[in-house]
Parts: sequence; structure tokens; C-alpha cells
Amino acid sequence: MGSEKEKKNQQLDIFEISNINNIAKIDNRVVTENFAKFSKGWGAFDLDWWTIAMSQPVGHDDQYIAIPTEKVKSIFLKNKHTHESLKDFVRRSNKSLSKFLDIKIDFEQEDKDKLAMITAHIFDASYIDTDYKTMLKINQTSRPVFNQFKSWTRFPVSTMASLHTAYSKRLFIYLKQWRTVGKVSFTLEEFRNNLDVPKSYKPGSIDQKIILPALEDLAPYFYQLKLEKTYAKAKRGRKLSGYVFSFRPEPKEKKDVGLSKKIEDWFAIYSIVDNRYLSQEHKFRAVDRYRNVRLGSTKKYYSKHHPQTIFLDPTNKEDRKYTIATLNTLSITSLQTIAIAYEELLKKGKLKEWDFEDLYNIEKSLFCKQVSLMIETSNAKDPYKPSEKIHTIASRLISKIDIDKFEQNKIDMEIKIIIRKEFGSFVRVEDHRPPEVKAMSKDE
Repeated sequence: MGSEKEKKNQQLDIFEISNINNIAKIDNRVVTENFAKFSKGWGAFDLDWWTIAMSQPVGHDDQYIAIPTEKVKSIFLKNKHTHESLKDFVRRSNKSLSKFLDIKIDFEQEDKDKLAMITAHIFDASYIDTDYKTMLKINQTSRPVFNQFKSWTRFPVSTMASLHTAYSKRLFIYLKQWRTVGKVSFTLEEFRNNLDVPKSYKPGSIDQKIILPALEDLAPYFYQLKLEKTYAKAKRGRKLSGYVFSFRPEPKEKKDVGLSKKIEDWFAIYSIVDNRYLSQEHKFRAVDRYRNVRLGSTKKYYSKHHPQTIFLDPTNKEDRKYTIATLNTLSITSLQTIAIAYEELLKKGKLKEWDFEDLYNIEKSLFCKQVSLMIETSNAKDPYKPSEKIHTIASRLISKIDIDKFEQNKIDMEIKIIIRKEFGSFVRVEDHRPPEVKAMSKDE
């Protein structure tokens, strides 16, 4: 009786978990060898629940995955502008969880000269109720796919949930699998299979219904995301044979969470605005998708109001320009990253009036932080010295001054002069282009 009571208490205790692990870390064997097969027919909601389930930590002796349903509901419905009763959410979730009981995976285990080939279900049972309790019982044979893997695919659960279609979510997983490489290739057959594309879809339908919406959806998360099609020779001309997606590789040490919402939003919009492979029309739509507003809203707003910044969300009254007080809470590394990105946009003529003011505040804050740290550590064994590899307006000015003898008001004025001068250089280059080239760029 005692052991039975302990087992019951153990099952109840698992529901005390109140937080969700927001970083999915999925065994690459599951992604590469099994995911496309067991997820056939799944919708966006199913994929989000599966990501949540696979992202929760599992110890070597754990029998269950416990998930606080309230947290899941808030992630799934965040910014979706919809309301769903708890009972309806539980019923819909139960349909997804029941599908997970059919997941069967194949994996190998090696022990010296012995090779074992194993096929097993991942989960044995599921449970969800209106008291915000969710549980999945792990098949003990499959436990290695949760905590014994050599390589994995990593991404934020909240980002996955924010994507709008099942196709975008599937492609997101495959691109994240190669996030430090920056290139993923599919044959046409692999693309159809991995993204669960209906057999009736011809290449034109795939472009319009799957690829273009996915590129808009994913542009905030993969810098310079680009699609190239590959072709094979056919009897008449050439025939589509595959797709190659490329983007700037992510550093291995990149953090997936930890940035403030404002900084996350800024980087997302920057990634869209600076994408060389999206037309202006698709950039507007990408911003709409990221901000979860009706398609066409951003374009309509910009054509009507001609706002003085590219970064603020016109639908969000709490979205404000950068202030020195806000910037002073950021690290030097974060400020350098933002400054470099702003300067890139400055050189390309993509900043507007308020953005100039933002850049000025960013460079001023960065200058002050770096100089203060240099003075503070001047007598230390390893004094702080700005990296010579990072070129910002602030770093250029620091290299020219005596940190013990400088006037801040003159530095502030110099920052403003450099910003205007660099934008002026862009304008002069633009004005020397042929008229037809200028006209084409305005239509982009």
C-alpha cells in the first residue's frame, strides 16, 4: 500500500511545475529521420504542442512530462487577437496530444561492437484537464531521445508558436537545424515530403501558397534569408529539381532568449528591412505577419502617414523611441550590435528622421559606457580596451581622444555631424545614378 501511495503522490507532484522551458532542444535523429514521417497531416496547433512537449526537461528517472497548460495557452494565443474558452482549448489540445501517442521513432544504440536497432513509441499516455494540468507519459525505451543525444536542433518555443502556417513552422525547424551553417538544400521530393505538401500542388501553387508566405514569416528570424531554385535538364527546356535556402549563419554562442522585447522587435524589423531578396511589397507583408496585424496594414499606414521611423509599431501606443535611460540599461555588446546595424541602414539611406535621433542616442550611450569602463579599469591588470575589430562611430571617436581630457558636448556634436555626413554621402551617390535606376529603386 505504501509504495502505491508514494506512486500516486509522485504523479500529483509533477503538476506543481509552473514554468515552461522556452528553448526547444530536439534530437537531430528525430528531426532528420522521423519528424516528416510521424507528423504527416498535422496542423499548426499540433506542431506547436509537439514542440512544447519535446522542449521540456526529462531526467534519467522521469516517467512523465508535466506541462502547465495555462502557460501554453498564453503562448499560443499571444497577439492572436482571438479568444478561446478553457474547455474549448482543452478539447482542441487533447486531439493534438492523442496524435502524439501514435508517434513511433527508429533509432540506434551502440555498445562497443554491438549495434542495436530500436523502434518504439515516444509516449504511452496523455492527460489534460481544465485545472491547467497536462501530462504525457514517456515510453521508457524512447527516453534517450529526450536526454541522450549528441547533436540537436535548438530554437525558442515562443518563436515557433508565433509563425502563421504549418509550412512556415516545418521550414523553421529545418532551417534552425542548420542555423550555424546558413544553408539548407532540398530536392523537390524532399521538400514536398518534409513540409507535407499536398500532391495536387504544382510548383506555381507551392510558390504562392507555401514559399512566399513562409519567406515573409521567417524573414525576421533569419538574416538575409534567400531562396534559390535548382533545375535539371528535361526534354523540353528545364525542370524544377529543388530548393536552396540560405541566410547568414548564427554564431554557436548566440542566445535564443534574454533580450528585452523592444530589442527583439528591433532586430526582427531590421532583418526584414535590410533583406536584399524581399521586394518592398513583401517587406511590408513580413512586418504585418511579425506584428500580427491584417496584411496590408503597414503599407497602408506608411503611404498615408509617412512616419518618421521604420521601427515603431503604429498600432502599439506603448512603443516609444529609444531614450538614454533605456539605452544605459544595455550592455556594451548589445549597444555595439545595435549601433552597427543602424549604421548599415544609414549608409544605405534607409533611416528616417527619428531613426537619426535613435542612432545619436545609441552612439552617445555607447561612447559614455566605453569611456567610463576605460577610466574605471585604467589601473587594473587587464584594463578595458575597445575592440579594434568593431567599427562604430563611438569607437572612431574614442580612438581620437585623450580619455582624461575631452568635452562631452563636443563629442555629442561630432556624433551628429558624422551621422549627417554619412547619410549625405549616400544621397550624393543616389543622385548620380541614371534617372531610370532611381525610378526602379523607388518601386522596389
